[in-house]
Amino acid sequence: MLTHLLVLVDGSAPSFCHYDHDRRQTALMPLATLERAIAFAASRRLSLTMLPGREELPPEYRAVLAKTDHAAIVPAALADRYPNAVLVLDPDDTGGAPGDAKRRFILRLPRRRLTAMADLVRSCLGRASRLDVYLGDIDRYTAADIEEYGRQLDLAAGYVAEVYRQGSLPEVNIFSDRMLLSGMNNCDAGTVHLTVAPNGNFYICPGFYYDDESNAAGSLEAGVALVNSQLLTLANAPVCSCCDAYHCKRCVHLNARTTLEWNTPSREQCVLAHLERNAARLIRERLGTVPPFSRLRAIPAVDYFDPFEQLPTRRL
Repeated sequence: MLTHLLVLVDGSAPSFCHYDHDRRQTALMPLATLERAIAFAASRRLSLTMLPGREELPPEYRAVLAKTDHAAIVPAALADRYPNAVLVLDPDDTGGAPGDAKRRFILRLPRRRLTAMADLVRSCLGRASRLDVYLGDIDRYTAADIEEYGRQLDLAAGYVAEVYRQGSLPEVNIFSDRMLLSGMNNCDAGTVHLTVAPNGNFYICPGFYYDDESNAAGSLEAGVALVNSQLLTLANAPVCSCCDAYHCKRCVHLNARTTLEWNTPSREQCVLAHLERNAARLIRERLGTVPPFSRLRAIPAVDYFDPFEQLPTRRL
């Protein structure tokens, strides 16, 4: 059931997840469209998250948003304008982004900066209550990239474990989420939330809009029209249904790009999620006698990185 609407107020808004785009020119949502999106959310009792671009919104837009209950995800450059917003950081932003005990960071890590991941995670620790790390270019990861990610996870896990040992408990999605979850907690694009783009159309997530604007799932005027929506659910994802990498986003956009199926992830997505799962397991074991980790359920060891290997096979 839909509970949330993402509003792409500006097409130049930075990616906050795995998808990438190179839109540098502003594609501002018409003010009337923004007002219709807010009204649509109110009629469906959906919560709202606004995605502004890299430039300050015009006064008339700010006036509308000031009267609307919403969350916001913004680039680090707009941190002062949005003191309560989630900040999207590029690797070069991590040193100067303002942080505090209530702030949440999203670190977008392109493949070319993979070797800096552990240091970037360490630089964010203590400056935000939560850090979400999202890898870009996953569909282009090689075996060498996956191996490097494993090394970076081991280094970052050591930094995070030391912070936890000292009594500070910032959440870091690639580690803490799997320790805290007891079931799948995926992105759920298209089932729990939809995106409305500047053109007034709905999309499963912003990534689908950037890939192909004609790939819409309805519009504000005509309503939601999501064909084969059952394929977005966990129940219809056989690989994911037998997996316990509960923190994995099970990114539908990545699935569509790499396997051409909404409900079938690529090997890269599965292997990376299991490297994170195993790193979380090691942190849990290192801190197993330290509260609150002593109260967390153990993460069992597994002998695979891709749950596809665990699907039952049938002889022909």
